[in-house]
Amino acid sequence: MTDFAGGIVVATAIYVGLLLVIAWISRRARRESTLSDFYLAGRSIGLSVLLLTLFATQYSGNSLSGFPGQTYREGLAYYMSVTFMVAIVTGYLLFAPRLFALSRRHSFVTPGDFLRYRYRSRLIHGVGTTIFVLVLVNFLLAQLIAMGHAFAGLTDGRIPYELGVIGGALVILVYELMGGMRAVAWTDALQGSVLVVGLLLAVILLVDVVGSPAEIVARVAEVAPEKVAPPAWTTCALWFSNFLLLGLGAPLYPQAIQRIYAARRLAELRRALAAMAFLPHVAITTVVFISVTGIALFPDLGRLDSDQVTFRVLAYLREARPWTYVPILIVMMGVLAAIMSTADSCLLSLSSILTKDVAARWRAPAEGVERLSRLGAITSVGAMLVVVPLALRPPTTLWGLLVIKFELLIQLSPAFVLGMSRTRTGSYRFADRDILTGLSVGLLVALGLYGSGWRSVGGLHAGTVGVLANYAAAFLSSRLAGSRSDLEPVAQ
Repeated sequence: MTDFAGGIVVATAIYVGLLLVIAWISRRARRESTLSDFYLAGRSIGLSVLLLTLFATQYSGNSLSGFPGQTYREGLAYYMSVTFMVAIVTGYLLFAPRLFALSRRHSFVTPGDFLRYRYRSRLIHGVGTTIFVLVLVNFLLAQLIAMGHAFAGLTDGRIPYELGVIGGALVILVYELMGGMRAVAWTDALQGSVLVVGLLLAVILLVDVVGSPAEIVARVAEVAPEKVAPPAWTTCALWFSNFLLLGLGAPLYPQAIQRIYAARRLAELRRALAAMAFLPHVAITTVVFISVTGIALFPDLGRLDSDQVTFRVLAYLREARPWTYVPILIVMMGVLAAIMSTADSCLLSLSSILTKDVAARWRAPAEGVERLSRLGAITSVGAMLVVVPLALRPPTTLWGLLVIKFELLIQLSPAFVLGMSRTRTGSYRFADRDILTGLSVGLLVALGLYGSGWRSVGGLHAGTVGVLANYAAAFLSSRLAGSRSDLEPVAQ
C-alpha cells in the first residue's frame, strides 16, 4: 500500500504538471485582453471541447463521492439518481438556447448580467449574485472534501484526509491562477476523457475481481437486505424532490451558464446538450455499481465514512489483484480529474462574479489581463482561506452539501425559465415584480422550513416546496397585475 500511495503521488504530480502545461499554452493563445476572452474563451468553444467541459464540470466530486455515499446509505433504489442527470439536460433546454442568443446580443459575461439586463432591478441582481456566490463557495467546499476522501480512501489512510484537502487546495489554487476559461475548457477536455476511461476501467475491474452485478446484488441481499427492498413512498417522494432540485438547479450553476455564453454557435450548443442526455447512463450507472459493490464489501460504514465508499472499493481492488496497480492509478486520475475540473470552474466563476457584479458597482473593472489576474488571485486565495478550514472539519455529508446548495440555487429557476416566456406579440410575459414576488416567497418558505427544522415536507425538500411556491407566486402576480415587459423580443 505504501508503494501504491507513492505511485498516486507521482502520477498526480505528472498529471498536474500536464494540466499546467496546457494552461500555459492556453494563456499564450489568448486573443485579446478583455473580460470576454478571459472568462469565456472569446466565445469560441467548439462542439467537442464544449461537450467534454460540460461533462467534466457536471460530474464532480459529488458524482464520484456524494452520489455513491447516498446510494450506500439508501440502497439499490437510489439507482433512480440516473434520472436526475437526465433531468439536468431538460432543465438546460428550458432556457439555454434563448439565453445564448441574448448573451451574444448583449455581451453577457456572468449570470448576473442576464438578471441585470432582463429585469432592470438592483434587488433581483443583488439577491441572485449573493446566491451564486454562496453556491460556488459551497461547491468548492464539496470538491475539497471529496479530494480529501479520495486520498484517504485509496491509500487506507496513509495519506491523511487533512493532507489531501490542503494539498489539493494548493494544486487547484496554482492551476486556477494560470489562466481563464480557455485554460479551464482545454484541460476539462483532457479531464473529461480521463474520467470516462477511469469509470469504464473501474467496472471492468469490479466484474473481474468481485463478480457480476447479479452476484453483487445477491451478496448485498445477504449482508444488508433492507438495501435491496422496494422503495417506500417517502423514498419516491424524495426522488421527485431530487429530480426537481437537480433538473431545475444544476443548469443554473454559474459555471454552466458561462459555458452557454462561451459556445461558438447555437447549433453546437444544442448538439452538446443532446449528447449530454446519454452520458448519465454510462457515468452514473457506473458510479451506482461501485457503491452497491461497496455495500457488499463494507456493510458497516458510518454516515460520513460512506462518502469514501468509491475510494475504499478501489483500494480493495488494489489489494485483491496486484496487477491492477496501473489501472487503479488511471481510475484515480479520473477521480481527481472530476474534482479538479469542477473546482477550477468554481473559482473562475467566483472570480468573474466578484469582478463584474460586485467590484464594478463601486469601480469599473480594468479590462487588462494583468489586472484581472491580480483580482482573480485575491479572490481565489481568499476563497481557499475560508473554505479549507471548513473542509478539514466537514459540517455534513457531501450529499448534504449538494442538497443545501440546490435548495438555494433552485429559487432562481423562475428568473431564468419564466424570464424567457413571451406573448404572441414577442414581449416578455413576466415583469420584475412578478419574479421578485416569487423569489421572496420561495426564499421565505425554503429558509423558514429549513430554519425551523423542517428539512422536508412529505418527502419533499424545503427548497423544492419553496420553488413550487416561488413559481405559483410569480404566476399569480403576473395574472393579477397583467404584467408585460417592454424589452425587445428574444431571437430564436
